[in-house]
Order: sequence, then C-alpha cells, then structure tokens
Amino acid sequence: MSQPSPERRRHPRFGTAGRLAGHLLDHDLPVRVRDIGLGGFSIETMEPLELGVEHRIRFVSHDDWSTVLAAKISNCRPSCADDGSPLYVAGFAFSGGERPETKRTVQILIEKVTSVRLYGTDV
Repeated sequence: MSQPSPERRRHPRFGTAGRLAGHLLDHDLPVRVRDIGLGGFSIETMEPLELGVEHRIRFVSHDDWSTVLAAKISNCRPSCADDGSPLYVAGFAFSGGERPETKRTVQILIEKVTSVRLYGTDV
C-alpha cells in the first residue's frame, strides 16, 4: 500500500465556486479562478502560460469588490473542461506575498469566497 503524498503547499487553497473572477491584465484575458490561498491561486485558460512569468491579475468578487495583485506562474498543465474541451490549469504564487498589504488583500479575497450568504446578507 502506497503512502499518500505530502501536501506541497504551505497554505490551504479554497475553491472559489464562481465567487471570484480573474483577468490577466498583460494579455487582456478573462480567466476562471479555480481556487485561492494565502500563497497563491490557480486559473483556467485556453492556452498554456509560460512558467516563471509574472503577471498582474485583477480579481473581482461576487459583490463587485476588486483588486489587482502581481503573481508569478509556478506551473501549468493540460486539463479539460466539463464538456471535454481542452484547457490549461496554471498555478500562481503571489509576488510580495510576505508584505502586510498583500497578505491583507489576499485575506479579503479568501473571505469573499468562503463567506456564507444567508437571507441576502454576508455572514
């Protein structure tokens, strides 16, 4: 029986469930944000992205709050959409993730995707 592989990330990731949209500003390309955590996030694109390249990404939450953060591509792999069409999943690490203002902004994004909405109000 094989041992499960240890988690490679230092921080857990939270699925966005459609509550967070993304836009790669350098390519003027809207992207689907799959998950986000304190260290980084992943997106889906139609084309592969070059490893090691830093991008500026605009994040827009379900309540129209938005911010722009810099992040570097750490991995990119082929995948497929629910309908079977090809796509790529790219993992990013936040640039300057240790800076207090970056940490706070990422924490707000995580709160936006993990908050529970009851009776028309965020809790």
